[in-house]
Amino acid sequence: MKNKVFFSKPLSDIKEIKSNFFKDNNKLYKQAITWNKIYSRQKKRKKCINCNKNLPSYDFRSHYVKYKLCNFCGHLNGLYQETDKFYQMMYVSNKGNKFSKFYTYEFNSRVKKIYHPKLNFINKVIPSVKSILDIGCGAGHFLKACEEQGLKAIGYDVNKTSVNYGSKLLKKNKIYHFDKNDFFKKIETSTSQIITMFGVVEHLQKPNKVFEAFNKSKSKYLVISVPTFSLTVLLEHVFKNVYPRQLGGVHTHLYSDKSLKFIFKKYNLKTAGEWWFGTDIMDLRRSILSSVPKNKKFSKIVNEYFHDITDSLQNAIDVKKLSSEAHLIVKK
Repeated sequence: MKNKVFFSKPLSDIKEIKSNFFKDNNKLYKQAITWNKIYSRQKKRKKCINCNKNLPSYDFRSHYVKYKLCNFCGHLNGLYQETDKFYQMMYVSNKGNKFSKFYTYEFNSRVKKIYHPKLNFINKVIPSVKSILDIGCGAGHFLKACEEQGLKAIGYDVNKTSVNYGSKLLKKNKIYHFDKNDFFKKIETSTSQIITMFGVVEHLQKPNKVFEAFNKSKSKYLVISVPTFSLTVLLEHVFKNVYPRQLGGVHTHLYSDKSLKFIFKKYNLKTAGEWWFGTDIMDLRRSILSSVPKNKKFSKIVNEYFHDITDSLQNAIDVKKLSSEAHLIVKK
C-alpha cells in the first residue's frame, strides 16, 4: 500500500468551535499557567522521551517551563517528567474533570466538523473499514461519528466524567471507563482491525509503549493524531500573555516530522497515510487580537485582513509538514 499524504482543511470549519480561545483568553491563560507550575515542580527529565538520548541543557523557557529540542531525533521535550502525581491531577481528579470540559463543549458541532473528517481520512487510506477500538476516546466524539456512518466502534477512557457524559449521547457504539494501569494491555489484546488514538499519545507517561503494544496486538492499523512543533509554539513564546494552546499545560512535549519518522522506524512500522494541517494562522490572528486593548474597529481591520488569506497561508505551512497537528496511519 502506497503512503497517501494529504494537507490542510478549511479553518472556517472550526471557527465557531475555537471561538472560546478568543473570548476566554484570560481565563484559559490562568488555567494553563496553573498547570505549567504544577508540571515544573515534577522530577527533572534527563533523557528525550522519544529516543532516550541525553538532554544536556535547555533551549528556551516558556510560561514557567524549560524546553529542549532533541539534537538527535528532533523531538521537543519539556524538561520535567509526567509523574504519577501529575497524571492523576491532570486526567483523573477534579482538575482532570476541568480538562475534560474542554472537549464536551459543542459536542455535536465537534462531531460534525472535527471527527467526521477524521473518519473520512481513514476511509480514504484504508480500503474497507470494519471495526475500530478508540483508546482515550474522551466523551466519544469519534465513536459518534462512526455510529453516524454505520461503523462498529468501542471506546475506553480514564476520565469517568467524560465516559458518563458520552454514554448518554451514543445509541449503538459503546464507551467504557478503564484504569490507566490497563491502558497498554487494552491495546495489546485488541482484535479490532483499527486502533485509533486522537490526541492521546502525547499525554502518556510512556508514549513509546503504544507502538510496542500495537505490534503485539492483532490489529492491522494504528491511527494517531498528535500536536507538533510548529509556528504556534514560536508565537506562544513571543506573545507572553496569550493562552498557550499548543505548548504548555497538558502538552509537555511535541512531535515533529523528524521525531515521528524516528519512532516509526524504531518499531518497524510503515506509514500508510498522513494528514498535516493546523491552526497556526488562526493562532497568529488570536495572538494579535489578544495582545492589544479591545478596539472593535481595529479588530475588524485585523479580521478583514486575514479573511481571504488564512487558508492559503496555513496551507503553505502544512505542505512543509510544519503545521500544529499531524494525523498518521501506520501498519506493521
